[in-house]
Amino acid sequence: MKSYNYLVRISYIGEGFHGVVLQREQKTVLGEILRFFNIKNFKISIVSRTDKGVNADENYFVISTDKELDFSKFNVENIKILNVYRLTGYINIRKFSTGKLYEYRLPVNLFDKVYKPRYLIKDDKKIILNYEKKDFDFNLYLEASKSFIGEKSFHNFCKGKCDKPICKIFKFEVKKLDNYYINIIEGNRFLYEMIRRIITFLISVGHGLYPIQYIDLVFDYKIDPKPFPAEAKYLTLKKVYLDWKKLYNYIEEIVL
Repeated sequence: MKSYNYLVRISYIGEGFHGVVLQREQKTVLGEILRFFNIKNFKISIVSRTDKGVNADENYFVISTDKELDFSKFNVENIKILNVYRLTGYINIRKFSTGKLYEYRLPVNLFDKVYKPRYLIKDDKKIILNYEKKDFDFNLYLEASKSFIGEKSFHNFCKGKCDKPICKIFKFEVKKLDNYYINIIEGNRFLYEMIRRIITFLISVGHGLYPIQYIDLVFDYKIDPKPFPAEAKYLTLKKVYLDWKKLYNYIEEIVL
């Protein structure tokens, strides 16, 4: 049976979607695309598995199906098809990813709920973190954010247990605007809810609930409890970096 293989660049507003990947009985970005084209038989891979409520200025997926698709007719609210490439065959697009760039627009009034760490724990050593909340200090937030640059273990900033917690952050910039602190974070890979948990943690540092002198220990020790994820609606996947030199070996033509 003939198969049709496409590399598709999309953007979407995450509100109203239960993430991007397929989930049974949940409205998701890829689920709505499959529903629109009435696709029943397929293989699919996606670069970034953004979760519920997260936005994307661009994301890429590859789909292999038994029917030819006319992407110019696609029309689903809050999802846009930006570009389409016909491929020679199915590929796992995640293997061509070299990095991603995210933006978190943190409101200056922060959030009502503030994360309160209790302990740092490693083997039999426990450091008690019993600090009172102070007025938010942006300079502490900014200083702490710089410690996240480099190749480190982000075991404290993922949902659940992570078997491969090592990630490399290339850039972490924070800009203060009138109504937002704009966090620009670029790295080779990101764990589930990682950025949102980092933001929660940095707010805690800014309020003096986590001491800046212990900042480097979060990549070695375990925090009890872990930071909870900040609100998803302020997070946007801005850019996906792909190895286009390798990808061009699989591209037959530009469809859209």
